[in-house]
Amino acid sequence: MSSLRKNPDFEAGPPAAEGATAERPAQGRRIDGLHFEPRLEREYRLHMRADQRTSTLVCLITALGIWLIFIGLDLSRLDGWAALAEGDHEVALAILLRLATLGVLLIQISMLATQRLPRAYHRLSMLALALIGATSTFIANMFKLRGLPQADIAQLVIIAAVFLPVGLTFLQSSGVALFIALFTTALGFVMLSVPAHLSEHFRLSILLFFAVFVGGVGAWLRERAQRDQFLLRRLLQDHAMSDPLTGIANRRGFEQQAAMALEQARLDQVAVMFAILDVDHFKRYNDHYGHHAGDETLRLIARTIAEAGWRPLDIAGRLGGEEFGLLLYDAVPEESVPRLQELVAAIAQLGIEHAASPTADHVTVSLGATLFDGRESSSDLYRRADAALYAAKALGRNRGEYIPADGAEALVAERRRRA
Repeated sequence: MSSLRKNPDFEAGPPAAEGATAERPAQGRRIDGLHFEPRLEREYRLHMRADQRTSTLVCLITALGIWLIFIGLDLSRLDGWAALAEGDHEVALAILLRLATLGVLLIQISMLATQRLPRAYHRLSMLALALIGATSTFIANMFKLRGLPQADIAQLVIIAAVFLPVGLTFLQSSGVALFIALFTTALGFVMLSVPAHLSEHFRLSILLFFAVFVGGVGAWLRERAQRDQFLLRRLLQDHAMSDPLTGIANRRGFEQQAAMALEQARLDQVAVMFAILDVDHFKRYNDHYGHHAGDETLRLIARTIAEAGWRPLDIAGRLGGEEFGLLLYDAVPEESVPRLQELVAAIAQLGIEHAASPTADHVTVSLGATLFDGRESSSDLYRRADAALYAAKALGRNRGEYIPADGAEALVAERRRRA
């Protein structure tokens, strides 16, 4: 059920916010101390990837420009075309590595520009950074062997770039940086044999591992702050979108979630049932039993309504006062109308005494429902459901009324035919 009360991600938020680490010790197997409950962790990573999309795109475009310059310099300094013609395998491998890295960068830029990011996008980022480090190491060593000028400090710059905000977590960045440092160290001892080169390479290796350590500390502190900020925003959103009395979505939260569900229903071409419930004679109940009893009754009714949802995209919310909304996603009338009638009966079966009600000696609700026609706005859908609610009241209350939408049943029939 997609109400805020029922969403486990929100239940995971408050404990961690109290100290930002309250939830993390429970994940004792994590060596970085940076982790949420699985569903919240997935949401955090999606949020981080989206939040850092612009900075990642800027970094990639910058890297692409620098890489193209280096490809041109390599071809010039190594007399690349002539070397390829002569069968120089080292030059061929260097150019191949440059082009492979270039291809990965172009794929990433294309994904970010079109906002089509697969779940494994972070692996592509790690691959690009690892290729940049490995290629730069190989070419730097090749230049040394050929007596050409080169800059070992470039590897330090690459280590620093790994920890830039490009959508990777602390562990992912640290893993790539450590790989580059280890690969650079190992390849240098394999390719280089001149004592002067080896001595210089040893000093470079020490600096690389020191850079990994410093960069890792900075990345850990940054991610910790990002996670705390994410939790704070999540809590604020929860408070803004949930009803403090009942714990389910408030009107703003319900309408926002309903709008997204209706848009998804248009794309999926599925049926959506929308219902409004109103507690019968609730003012008389408050006058007779007091507002404290009224609040407790609303909580019990909200819980019953929230539990009426079966699917993740079902939504329950309090629209105001004693009025509630319920959206059932991918629910055809033959299935959802009986469920709504059962909901009306379930609330009556709570057996909450209501001596001031002319309808029954217990609390009851009236319900109006209608089917989304696949085109209309949420406000039009609300008006038709409201008309059904008034029809239920006019027919004696403690009942549900369903008003079909023009074309909605035909849409459902067409979907069944295609299935």
